[in-house]
Amino acid sequence: MPPTSNDVLGRRRFQLGKEQVVEEAVEKIRHAEGVAWNQITPQDYRTLREILGELWIHIERKKWENYVFSDITDKDIEKILSLAKDLTKQSTFHGAIRRIDDIISHRYIRM
Repeated sequence: MPPTSNDVLGRRRFQLGKEQVVEEAVEKIRHAEGVAWNQITPQDYRTLREILGELWIHIERKKWENYVFSDITDKDIEKILSLAKDLTKQSTFHGAIRRIDDIISHRYIRM
């Protein structure tokens, strides 16, 4: 087996760290009062994990640490999943990330 470079190890540590914080966030969402977790499809679950991972990559760590994932509702999840579809379009990527941040930060008006 060839030796592993520090660069590869660093990327792997970053990936593992991301996966860990995303899993912690998903667990908090799963146990949130306003979420009917049994209604989440396997595809929606994967999409939610992916978008939370993208959000974690693109925002400040302090902001992530201040999110209250246990306050997420079904409507929040619906909006997040809808915005996640926009992430496939490069021109809307940062806008979608900002809107998802607004949802999780509760800076939008719930209807």
